Amino acid sequence: MNRSNPPLRRLPLASLILALLAGPSAAADEAASVLPATAVSTHAADALTRIGNGVAGPTATVRFYTNCDDDGLGSLRQAVNASASGDSVRASPTLSCSTITLQSPLIFAQADLDIRGLGAERTRITAASGVEDGLIRHLGSGRLNLQFLTLTGGQKYRSDRQAQGGCVYGANEVAINSSRITGCTAKGTGSQQGVGGGVFSAGLTSLRLSEVSGNLATSTGGNYASGGGLYAVGGVDMDRSVIAANVADSTSNSWGGGFTTAGAVTIVNSAIVNNRARTSGGAHIHPPASSASAITNTTVSGNSALRVGGLTCGGPTVIASSTITANTSTDGMSGGRIIGGGLDLGSGSHAITSTIISGNLAGSADIAGSINLSASSGAVLAGSRDHISGSTLALPSGTLTTAAQMLPLALNGASRPTHALRATDPDVDAGSAPAGQTYDQRGFPFLRTVGSQADIGAFELDPDRLFSDGFDASIPTLPEAL
Repeated sequence: MNRSNPPLRRLPLASLILALLAGPSAAADEAASVLPATAVSTHAADALTRIGNGVAGPTATVRFYTNCDDDGLGSLRQAVNASASGDSVRASPTLSCSTITLQSPLIFAQADLDIRGLGAERTRITAASGVEDGLIRHLGSGRLNLQFLTLTGGQKYRSDRQAQGGCVYGANEVAINSSRITGCTAKGTGSQQGVGGGVFSAGLTSLRLSEVSGNLATSTGGNYASGGGLYAVGGVDMDRSVIAANVADSTSNSWGGGFTTAGAVTIVNSAIVNNRARTSGGAHIHPPASSASAITNTTVSGNSALRVGGLTCGGPTVIASSTITANTSTDGMSGGRIIGGGLDLGSGSHAITSTIISGNLAGSADIAGSINLSASSGAVLAGSRDHISGSTLALPSGTLTTAAQMLPLALNGASRPTHALRATDPDVDAGSAPAGQTYDQRGFPFLRTVGSQADIGAFELDPDRLFSDGFDASIPTLPEAL
């Protein structure tokens, strides 16, 4: 088989969305203010320019922490407190310890701040036993950058207001790069909600080469919980990252096991797997009606909920070269409307291209009889070269509707899990490549187009390539107790 990958021209995301969507098709939660107006400075464009994507500019000061003490000379806390907006706080290259145990939350209000470790496996920030007011709280008006760190063990318990962000609270933007957020809890007690088990941000949350896993948002007093992994008021921008095995749980209602956002999302080369909530096990995406979301080269699998097992996407949505499978909707109904086990779209215009939405379980039906894709009244779907089995929405001409033949979720030679295709799968050489995508979801060296044309879904089959996981890591899964 001659398998080649011609160069692809990269188009701006905005151009792709405008080309695919003919027109615009919700509610947004509000974040409580935690500072008086005088405590937060106005967000300055030059500060964001200096800090950019986490690289300190020429006018920024770099401050090093040299030990793992909670406080005092050479500590992380001391370096943060001494920093100005736009500065970068970094682990010393000679740092010999690996775990910083905070005896109280690290709270700061610089507009922009960059905090770095030596790597997610080398620098770990956690909370001491009994600390119940979170781990890191950024109260500034700009962006908090967290890089090369593991944050774990943060607990945010509130009985007087909404519990927000077990490990990270951001009053505006939060950017997470090459880091892991795991084992954190946001718990509302009494009549309070719990939101953002791992991360809460009042602005945009971005993830690059990062993992948000094993976090919990819960309400124990009968109110709602939302965003088991993260809750982002301003949207989610996710690249080469994994959101896995997070839970939003409540005796009343919960949604967004993986994440919840009231903004639009851009997700590429990522995986949302094994999360759980009452509604929208994988993610609950409800941007303003005119804001388009885009999901490309992404796997959504193993998520579960009473209602939508995989994703709920309100607002116009563009999905390309992705795989949505093995998600479970226990009920399969909501307000008398049939709900898909994999994806539920809002009213308006949507585009799905070269994507698999099949093998999801909805309600009492078996896999073969389940609805995989559903939509609110007024939804219109465009697209081509898809594989969608069972839909309440009219599908584009030529859509494959046969049963899926994919292999179980595995790392397949990469750090972000995928479902490999079988050689007999009708998705092989039946899809199309998104503009600008050289590789499939797994990244280099797994080409996006191998053979006569790209495969449908997030995984590209290459019979000539023998791959092994090659990683000590495993795919995070929910504990049996949950």
